[in-house]
Amino acid sequence: MEPQKPKNQGFPYLPLLLILGGVGIYFLLNRPSTKNPVTENTSTSQVRPVIEEEEPEPSANQVNPVQNEVRATVEGSPFKFSPNTISAKVGDKIIVTFKNMEGTHDFVIDEFNVATKMTKTGETDTVEFIADKAGVFEYYCSVGEHRKMGMVGTLTVE
Repeated sequence: MEPQKPKNQGFPYLPLLLILGGVGIYFLLNRPSTKNPVTENTSTSQVRPVIEEEEPEPSANQVNPVQNEVRATVEGSPFKFSPNTISAKVGDKIIVTFKNMEGTHDFVIDEFNVATKMTKTGETDTVEFIADKAGVFEYYCSVGEHRKMGMVGTLTVE
């Protein structure tokens, strides 16, 4: 009897093809983006390519993020604001110029993270923010007990 010859003990092609296919899929799914990265230009001698992208036209259902500007000049004097009400609509850009008429005061709205610097008699400071939520919000002076003593006002955003 002749010893049996092993059947086709060639190179294992199927496992090799599976491994190569897996590696190929991995690199295909994890390849870097083809978009040009935008980097911060810290030197005036560097030139960055300008990538122009068309902005879609707003549809009838989209609302312009900033509808309009609401400007208010608020005067602060001992324990009161004048005017003590401001009205706006959601999406409005609100610009408040705070004028200190007497004493040391500031103007603060917590819900919009807005605060002027501490001002003295005759000084002014301006803050700007987008009214991105509706509601009734209190503005106040954060100096000492001024808020408790009535130095408050109301911002109404519809």
